[in-house]
Amino acid sequence: MKGLREVTVFTNGDSSQLSTWSNVPYLFTQTLITKGIKVNRVDLTPDPSLKNIWDKTMGRIARRLVNKRTNFEYFRSRKHFKNVQARIKKAINDHPKTDVFIFLTFSFSASGLTKKPVVLFGDWTYDYYLDYYENRRPDILERQSIKRENLVIEKADLVLPLFPGIAALMKKKYSNKNIQYLGNVINAINTISEAKALQAKANSSEILFAGSRKYIAGALSLISAFENLKKQYPLLKLHIVGINKTEIEKTLPADVICYGYLDKGNDKERELYYDIFKKAKLFINTTPKWGAFSATIEAMFFYNPIIVMPYAEFVETFGKQINFGVYCEENIPENIVKCIKQIFDHADYNSLCINSSMAVREYSWSAYIDKVIAQIKALQGQT
Repeated sequence: MKGLREVTVFTNGDSSQLSTWSNVPYLFTQTLITKGIKVNRVDLTPDPSLKNIWDKTMGRIARRLVNKRTNFEYFRSRKHFKNVQARIKKAINDHPKTDVFIFLTFSFSASGLTKKPVVLFGDWTYDYYLDYYENRRPDILERQSIKRENLVIEKADLVLPLFPGIAALMKKKYSNKNIQYLGNVINAINTISEAKALQAKANSSEILFAGSRKYIAGALSLISAFENLKKQYPLLKLHIVGINKTEIEKTLPADVICYGYLDKGNDKERELYYDIFKKAKLFINTTPKWGAFSATIEAMFFYNPIIVMPYAEFVETFGKQINFGVYCEENIPENIVKCIKQIFDHADYNSLCINSSMAVREYSWSAYIDKVIAQIKALQGQT
């Protein structure tokens, strides 16, 4: 069987930078390197000049004539698709010793341009995003992009969705027989021992919320709950990572600290980020439909009991009953208060912490990339 010595990885952003796309491109490529595999990085970021022209022309027309709410943008346009195809052809020629071409997206592929295996890795499809998050049918321009993405997925040699439910849906939708769910990954750079974690949390009165602006609904409900809890727990503090104070659009109570986005590529910001995660009493994000999955499992890795809505992919991954936190059925302050008290008053809080970390112990990048390599070697055995 042919060995795996060199790969070319395509990402929307610079995969050599820790701050790109929630650290995933960096950790994916860096882990391959630690396995002794040469990695050629190709950045598929839209060309700024082409994007600017498109935004001022086709972009305006799309929003004015097609759909004011359209999600369609230059990244999804045929113009960008053609530009990316040209970049892919160049990369194929530049790296002739590549054993496999890996795309950290479902939108682009080298299939049809090379005889080498092509692997796609991603979280969800564009079609799924519009259906699940925006709860609507795609407009005419979005449908064109979805059609292109569907063809990309069908032609790939291996497709790796990051979530089990989405993998199951993709297996039903596509005729591609090699769609595999290999587990999830924790985007953690730092670590902590069990003893130090439990010691840090023993007398903690700090609540952690992590998530960007799109999780504002969960943050607002939590702030209201915090105001009620503060009366009973005067030392309580709430740390909100990923949302700026100006995005809250209301006067914050005392001891609510908003940090905005903390860049792990910045040494000081990374240390602050992990200091918050390590000292928290619990992690919470009760935004409906999606509670910042990546941040949640990272918090679990650092021994934090969690409170989230029982959204589909989390339940599919961890089950309907969890022994490391509480499912909050509604994103309302009264329910959030009850859930937080349930963890604060738990008879064996330490067991929640330990169970939380154990639940994600298998989701290391090293273990995940080992599975990816095994799948790729299986492809090589077929060619």
